[in-house]
Amino acid sequence: MNTKNNIAKEFMKKSIFSFDLDNSEVMIVWSLRHWASCSVTGENPQELFKLCREQHQLPDISVLIEEVVYGIAAGTEEKGPIGSELCDHVHYGEFKILEALCMLQNDKFDEAQLSLNGWLKPEQGRSLHKILNAFAAILEKSNLIIPTRRQYHSNWSTH
Repeated sequence: MNTKNNIAKEFMKKSIFSFDLDNSEVMIVWSLRHWASCSVTGENPQELFKLCREQHQLPDISVLIEEVVYGIAAGTEEKGPIGSELCDHVHYGEFKILEALCMLQNDKFDEAQLSLNGWLKPEQGRSLHKILNAFAAILEKSNLIIPTRRQYHSNWSTH
């Protein structure tokens, strides 16, 4: 039986590349992973991220990505919510950010807030909702639309 939980779990098990994620989704996942990796290694993520910004013709949104990564780190007790740069599957935190961005780009503000609050501490959920609102608008303006997928409306949680 394909329950909403099973649909989301199946999505997360698939490889990022074999699942055929849209360019906008790959850009988000890569950005989160790159920023998280650099915060651990002490490298400056700005140089490599500059190439991403140029490729997608984005303004400098690095502060938003940085705040999302730190908000996830502070707001969840999940293990490994963001994968390493070489990881071949979507992690829970990445999935939830893609889900929230999709909802926000489709004017489902309350659903996005509920989704974020379902896995983050309240203060981080509230903060990330505000940050992701701006992020979603900038992505949309640059034609980086997160495609509507049934997995993004699953209300899946870890418990």
